Amino acid sequence: MDARGLAKVVAESLAAAGSRVVFGIPGGGNNLELIGAAEDAGMRFVLGHTEAAAAYMASVHGELTGTSTACLATRGPGAANAVNGVAQAWLDRQPLVMLTDAVSAADTPRIGHQRIDQPATFAPITKWSGAVGAAGAGDVMKRLVALTLAGRPGPVHVDLDPGAGTASAVPEGASVRSGDLGAVAEAVRRARRPVVLVGLGARDAAGAVRELVRGTNVPVLPTYKAAGVVPSSGPNAAGLLTGATVEAPVLEAADLILAVGLDTVELIPAPWRYEAPVVTLAPWPEESPYFTPAHEVVGPLAELLQDLPRLNDDWEPGYAAAQRAACVERLVAGPPAREGLAPWEVVAAVRDVAPAGSVATVDSGAHMLAAMPQWAAEEPGELLISSGLATMGFALPAAIAAGLARPDRRTFCFTGDGGLGMVLAELETLARLNLPVTVVVFNDSALSLIKVKQRPTGHGGAPAIAYRPVDYAALAAAHGLTSSVVGTVPALTEAATAALKTSGPTLIDARVDPAGYPHILDVIRGVR
Repeated sequence: MDARGLAKVVAESLAAAGSRVVFGIPGGGNNLELIGAAEDAGMRFVLGHTEAAAAYMASVHGELTGTSTACLATRGPGAANAVNGVAQAWLDRQPLVMLTDAVSAADTPRIGHQRIDQPATFAPITKWSGAVGAAGAGDVMKRLVALTLAGRPGPVHVDLDPGAGTASAVPEGASVRSGDLGAVAEAVRRARRPVVLVGLGARDAAGAVRELVRGTNVPVLPTYKAAGVVPSSGPNAAGLLTGATVEAPVLEAADLILAVGLDTVELIPAPWRYEAPVVTLAPWPEESPYFTPAHEVVGPLAELLQDLPRLNDDWEPGYAAAQRAACVERLVAGPPAREGLAPWEVVAAVRDVAPAGSVATVDSGAHMLAAMPQWAAEEPGELLISSGLATMGFALPAAIAAGLARPDRRTFCFTGDGGLGMVLAELETLARLNLPVTVVVFNDSALSLIKVKQRPTGHGGAPAIAYRPVDYAALAAAHGLTSSVVGTVPALTEAATAALKTSGPTLIDARVDPAGYPHILDVIRGVR
């Protein structure tokens, strides 16, 4: 089997598992054969501008569709540039098949050009990394695609070399049920004021989680990636769980903390200081000693939740909703903008005009602390953020993936100017694909979260955090997007409303006063 034959096997394996899109940037080697094979198998190829951004797109598309999605890159620089995208899939538990061209095993002794040890490079951030050759490729690829979704979802990396043998055996990746569900049930039966924490592992069990708390006043705190597992507008939604201080009143009032699908990779590294015992139900084992649960049960969450007794409920009616509202009220009570928009005003204005079911993607940075609590998510997948890796440059590629996966919905991309600068060329990808995405840039010419953290010492001064002012509306127009600059709430509302009347992408350059960010950090994390 030659390179073309191997490409055909790889593409057919992906298509058979439900994949419909391949992202990436072709180079030399067998990349073009793979793109042709993907198209022959009924898949669409989406060209990006950087391999990392293409991998973000693939991992988010896989998360939204529940299918393993592939990203391809050439060997050497292409593979190296994809590392951050693969790390995103690793720490955010997303199904991704990273496909790379490689210097063939036969040529390795004589060719050093563009040759790095790609399997070793990707090994720490994948469930499997190695070479796949012609021999047994069909079975190997079938098992690798399945591995991305088995147990704890995550990426695999494949060096495509027709002449190579498979580098190592592919693990099964199946979850094994363990733990004493009876002990968890007894703890639940005794509790009078339980709190339910919901993590990313519970997204596929949203119905069972909702049934668990239906008809009760029990507060539910989802992590960022579990937003929407219980509706944000519902009586049980008490805000968000990040490991910060904003959720502390709810956890301090509990006599039992029931963690469902919680993966502590999402929580910031603050001490766990709550006295209530923790019991966990999870689809995969928790490896971190972030806290020590009294009991942990691993298995299919929907089945485990069905076997729990009804939750006792001494919580006051409306308690959860009041906690959620209090957080937002404190958030928006910060100092008024001296010039331009306060960060919370940007989110509120867009949320007010966004249709039900709209998707929001949020980049890492100070603005995320305003965006996440204010964006109501009624279903999983309506609020997307890099949580485990918390990388900048995520929101725009994620919005492209969301626009492809859910073209019937408007996606709003909330990004800081620093994060957008990292993936600016993907504005052309967005325009080329003509997706229903509105990019909202929090433009303050600075790394504002780092600026807040810089204040105690002043180390580095302005050179460490400040950029020159940039007209992102002009840059967006140059890439083919409809764009505007806004500095007031009425102007932002008008621009966001106008965007809904178009079928394609728009960009709103929101001029933000960063003076409110210390207040936001104080509300969410209790620090300035």
